[in-house]
Amino acid sequence: MLRKACFLLLVFILTPCISNAEIKTYIHTVKQSFGGSQSPDDARVGAIAKAKREVLEKAGTYLESLTIVRESVVEKDEILALAAGVLKTEIVSQKNFSTEDTFGIIVNAKVDVDTSILEERIKKLLQDRSLLEKYKENQKHEKELLATIKELERENQRLKILPEEEQKKKKEILKNQFRETTQGLTASELMNKALGLVENGKYTDPDKALEYLNKAISLDSNYAIAYINRGNAWANKGNYDRAISDYNKFIELNPGLATAYAYINRGKAWTDKGNYDRAISDYNKAIELNPGYAKAYYNRGLTWADKGNYDHPISDFNKAIELNPGDADVYYDRGITWADKGNYDLAIADYNKAVELNPGYANAYYNRGVTWGKKGNHDQAISDYNKALELNPRSVDGYINRGVAQANKGDYDQAVSDFNKAIELNPGDADAFNNRGFAWREKGNYDRAISDFNKAVELNPGYALAYYNRAITYNKLGQSSKAADDYNNYLRINGNKDGNADEIRQEIRNLGYIPKY
Repeated sequence: MLRKACFLLLVFILTPCISNAEIKTYIHTVKQSFGGSQSPDDARVGAIAKAKREVLEKAGTYLESLTIVRESVVEKDEILALAAGVLKTEIVSQKNFSTEDTFGIIVNAKVDVDTSILEERIKKLLQDRSLLEKYKENQKHEKELLATIKELERENQRLKILPEEEQKKKKEILKNQFRETTQGLTASELMNKALGLVENGKYTDPDKALEYLNKAISLDSNYAIAYINRGNAWANKGNYDRAISDYNKFIELNPGLATAYAYINRGKAWTDKGNYDRAISDYNKAIELNPGYAKAYYNRGLTWADKGNYDHPISDFNKAIELNPGDADVYYDRGITWADKGNYDLAIADYNKAVELNPGYANAYYNRGVTWGKKGNHDQAISDYNKALELNPRSVDGYINRGVAQANKGDYDQAVSDFNKAIELNPGDADAFNNRGFAWREKGNYDRAISDFNKAVELNPGYALAYYNRAITYNKLGQSSKAADDYNNYLRINGNKDGNADEIRQEIRNLGYIPKY
């Protein structure tokens, strides 16, 4: 005869023990009895989840005391999420036990807090609030599941007073409910593993993340946040259709305020597919649901810019900065928009702010260099390219643009050196060959210039400027027929885009030939 259902939960907490000056170890023990409708496997899953959660709560009290956490104004309900994101829990032992009255399992969980690396991990997670929010959402989900188990255990206890026939029916229902809930806890654990692969807003291994999330969804098909995170993994792989399908499912399962970030993510996927109108519609919906969501304004601004509208982005970037003045990316992209509008001083001011907030922002130095170049300040441009290349020494565009700035200063030897490096990094870059050809021509080495222009048009047969530069060089060499052909090629490709078609036609006539275009 089966033993009657009996449940007992005892918690033993050991105070933190310090193995050395750098490691703090927190240990937590859960002793859980089970029986009746709860299977040993289900009880084990529940006990492990509870032990892990509560050992993180204890470690969280230490995190809460850290200066970086206090200064970042981390809310109470975010501490556990922060702990889950920066600490790793470990089940050090689990064993069954039995007494005259009951049987069950004892689980020991621990977490080691390495103080030497902890602050850097916390800083990174606090900088990515969207990731912290996902941990927070998952911890909330786990808490709800554990509360459900607790209530099911109470129901299990109450079965004892029911008639045997009614007990039998209820036991089967409870058994299924226990199974569904513990499957949800396993799914939540898989979610944490997937979130552990996120770095700088993307999965470092999207295939592994998909493996975890597919399993999570197979265990709990109504696990809403698993869909949005799987959508992110698909987006990382460039499969925007599958990403949108998962975002749709999340929105279907989780209507309301919490879906604002789903609309943002779906909007980003629509943008990547080139459907800017649908993207903007999704960002509008996100803002309607959460008017204080800085990311929604930022992404909508980027999409307006992609559409070629430079007034709307400024307004959206302004709002994003008002809501989150510490986001270097928004200043950077507003700087790009100001530059596109021809307001170089405001662009430089925004790049200044971006590098102030993030001194390692290579692209901000690069674009500030581009803007200084447009203002004719080649020394400042070179200084910024130097910094950008120090941070990203494999930037082909960095070498090309620094070479152009050197050439504009008349330092053609240094320009050639930079173009050489660009070609070494990317032998297929037509711009590098065209620009090096220009530098060789200015140095009077016409044969090398022609060779580089040849390579530029070989790599890009529609490269109008390379034909134009080669025409000038042929003219200097006295090869008027070839010069006329290249001027005609320039007109064929470029037409009058630069407003100089009449001037080029006259040059062809001066060479003794008839313009063809």
